[in-house]
Amino acid sequence: MSTSIKSIREAFGLLFEAIHDRDFRKTIPLHKWSEKELLPLVRTFLLGRFGHCFPETGVRLPHCTSTQGRVDFLIGNIAVEFAVRRPGDQKAPLSTRVNRNEMIKLMLHDGPGLLVLFDFSRYPFDEEDIERFRNYPSLGKGNYRKSPFNVAYYYKSQAHPREIEVIKKRIHIK
Repeated sequence: MSTSIKSIREAFGLLFEAIHDRDFRKTIPLHKWSEKELLPLVRTFLLGRFGHCFPETGVRLPHCTSTQGRVDFLIGNIAVEFAVRRPGDQKAPLSTRVNRNEMIKLMLHDGPGLLVLFDFSRYPFDEEDIERFRNYPSLGKGNYRKSPFNVAYYYKSQAHPREIEVIKKRIHIK
């Protein structure tokens, strides 16, 4: 199986649907878990799905004192960052302001990048909120090689019958 942005988006879509499926989660409230709680489950899922998934892979960050950051997953040559908004949370966990460093890591990764956003709240973002990811952060002074990255935003558009949707954007860097 070749690894592509599309195949990774499909895998995360399958996982998002499974988290909402009562038959899958049984008594575990996976849809109420935070990013930190979901990461081991996601790591295991991606390893089983792709056979090669490297968690917490280091990347360079020019604006930090340590100049070293970590992307959540590296699948093939694709860097993946993951963020979650729980049911009672405000919009901040998925906002561009909070995910600024994740965007920088994906832009500086030598290869494709994917920012995966899981929204378990009752009031999902709209298209305009996702468009704000096009206002990527400044990297400061220097001649940095910047790569485009993708955003995949998963949300439940209605509860009964359950409809899972995804907004996909490709962010081009100038």
